[in-house]
Amino acid sequence: MYKRRVLARCRFPAPLRRDLLKMRVLPLLAAFLLAATGAAAAQVPMPLPRPDRAAAAPTPVARTAPPARPAERGPPQASGPARSDMTPDDENEDDAPCTDLLASGIAEVELNASISGRSGSALCGDIAPVRITAVLLEGGGKVELRPAAVARCEMAHEFARWVREDLVRSIRPLKTGLKRIEIAASYHCRPRNNIAGARLSEHGLANAIDVGALQLDNGQRIAIVDPKAPQYLFAEMRLSTCKRFTTVLGPGSDAAHHDHVHLDLAKRRGGYRLCQWSHAEWLIP
Repeated sequence: MYKRRVLARCRFPAPLRRDLLKMRVLPLLAAFLLAATGAAAAQVPMPLPRPDRAAAAPTPVARTAPPARPAERGPPQASGPARSDMTPDDENEDDAPCTDLLASGIAEVELNASISGRSGSALCGDIAPVRITAVLLEGGGKVELRPAAVARCEMAHEFARWVREDLVRSIRPLKTGLKRIEIAASYHCRPRNNIAGARLSEHGLANAIDVGALQLDNGQRIAIVDPKAPQYLFAEMRLSTCKRFTTVLGPGSDAAHHDHVHLDLAKRRGGYRLCQWSHAEWLIP
């Protein structure tokens, strides 16, 4: 039966199939047919396995942030009285007030060494302050400062101009001259009003001078809180100082300035100025 199936697959003519059945070549023929069938089956392409859905899903591409842009350089922050990042133009600009003061010839000044200090977390000082000992008057003579005031050049220059152009003229109705100004404070590394934790005072930046009293040529001493002093003098002093300085704090402003007048050139947003010297207001025109 097996032999007959093999011969049927080969489609031999009937007489030849009968002869082959009698011969011994049939096993060889069967082996040949099986080998040929296997080779043909190997050549048939097999279908690819069904892809796994999870593996076929596209892998999300991680989006990386764009490279950070370099931070814009803001105005240099004060890191102390000595600045290493200053360009020659910056140094020339800072030196201009000192050049103007020295060239004006209106004051006796000495160039002071750089001053620095720390008040809490704030840095004090100035890179090129001056020590002003006297203001030179028109036509000769001078007004001494006791003790000498240490301040940055711009503040020292404006103070000298105020004494020379305004204060001396306010003294003239008294029929005497101005001999000396008692300086209550100048550079001092401390917080405002000496209150711990407060912002740095303008004194800590060498940008303020306090006046405590005036000594006249006739020997009279006029304290800022002297009740017997001519009130018109304080009124004129208030008027002239508030025009020149950005901050004026005198008696009546607060308890810390009850016995002197504070003058500074603090720079504020919008050009805001502070003028508080209340006990002389009633005589202001």
